Amino acid sequence: MRAVVTTKFGPPEVLEIQEVEKPKIKDNEILVRVYASSINPVDWKLRSGYMKILLGFKPTKILGADYSGIVTEVGRKVSDFKVGDAVFGLLHAYKGGAYAEFLKAKEKYTCLKPKNLNFEEAASIPLATLTSYQALVHEGKIKHGNHVMVNGCTGGVGIAGVQIAKAFGCIVTGVCSTKNLEIAKKVGVDHVIDYTKNGILKDKNTFDIFLDAVANQSFFRAKETLKPNGTYITTLPGFHAFVLAPFINIINSKKLRKVLIAPSKMRTKDLKVLKELIENGKLKPVIEKVYPIEQIREAHTRSETGRVVGKVVIRGFP
Repeated sequence: MRAVVTTKFGPPEVLEIQEVEKPKIKDNEILVRVYASSINPVDWKLRSGYMKILLGFKPTKILGADYSGIVTEVGRKVSDFKVGDAVFGLLHAYKGGAYAEFLKAKEKYTCLKPKNLNFEEAASIPLATLTSYQALVHEGKIKHGNHVMVNGCTGGVGIAGVQIAKAFGCIVTGVCSTKNLEIAKKVGVDHVIDYTKNGILKDKNTFDIFLDAVANQSFFRAKETLKPNGTYITTLPGFHAFVLAPFINIINSKKLRKVLIAPSKMRTKDLKVLKELIENGKLKPVIEKVYPIEQIREAHTRSETGRVVGKVVIRGFP
């Protein structure tokens, strides 16, 4: 089969289309013909070598976590899917595998595709939207009427976070640049802060949840904006989130949480909730551009600018 292979660490030019061996599934796995994938920042951070000290000194061979497609083979212990089912799901982001003609996936990390989305739209959902959902629901314990701050409200995680918060009946303040004010309002932001003109931390004791979708603030700066017992959640866990958070959360009523989609947290039940929100019209994907997989280098280059509105999607091999 064909796949985009990362031959070495480096710029987008290290990505090459090659023939590789087709995956062989286990009893609890399905084989999926990939119709679409999408790019997440973790993809180009892995490709560039940004994370090699943490994950090893060999690049992930085939990148890509998000996917949608058609089931072509099922393991003998698989009960929820059959050949021909349209599905979407998430692979382990560090191990990848979605930039390919076929991928194998565990049944428990896969879900039937929302009926009202095409394959490209469905592929834009899993990692970014699960990140927002698990941040707000599992870490933030979001409740109806909460006031939620979304820093970076027009990126992939941010747009999903805004819509999920609105689905819970929350008031949302979002942060973006001047050129994205209209899209912020369109996806449901109640109060928009243009970071090019205003300080984003000026509102004191205001928010129940501060979702830092671009991870350019710190708990110690953002906590002043939180109500007592409010929660700051970062999408890029660093030293503070991993090491200091347990101590901070003992002595401080305002909490520091991190969200990191690991294999143990790729919950099918969460994907099913997202599918329901989508089919009920409460969650709509925003795609900036769909690239054919032959333009994977251009797609990575665009994602690396950090200025993408919504998601960059990759159409699968023809």
